[in-house]
Amino acid sequence: MNEPDNRLTNLFGALALGVTDRMRSAILEETTLGGETSAALVVVGHAPGQSINQLSRVLRLSHAGAVRMVARLTTAGLVTRSSAAHDRRVVVLHLTEAGQAQRTTLLDRRRRVLEQILEVVTVDDRAALERIIPAVLRLLPHDATSALSVCRFCNEEQCVACPMAGFGALDTPSGRVADE
Repeated sequence: MNEPDNRLTNLFGALALGVTDRMRSAILEETTLGGETSAALVVVGHAPGQSINQLSRVLRLSHAGAVRMVARLTTAGLVTRSSAAHDRRVVVLHLTEAGQAQRTTLLDRRRRVLEQILEVVTVDDRAALERIIPAVLRLLPHDATSALSVCRFCNEEQCVACPMAGFGALDTPSGRVADE
């Protein structure tokens, strides 16, 4: 690899980490929900009806950690738990009205931070980024669960022609992650 490629690699890594840090800081300023709890709200809203097991895999948490997190979200009145229609032993998750409102607030905060970062990018360069980023994103996941993990803070309504669609993350009738 030549020297310019080494610089690009280094800059790309710094950009990814810096953007992630800014997003997470902005979200934490908006809520007292720590760790992956905010991401859980976004993911449950993105794919309602998924199980706690599916959520634990998307967020890369232990099952016990996901159960505790869902208990906190339920106690806070943000998520409801119910038995799955296909198997009464499986607990599925849905956002409450308050959970949906909190999710909307978190996604709005994320959007504002990302817009501030992109302010320095010209219109032509934004168009180039919009062409390049999907190709890079498609390389990150290997299945539906990891695709939803990559997009765990995304606003799916803003992502026309989502690069993760090919992984089938939402290809089930209930909208649950397909690969339980």
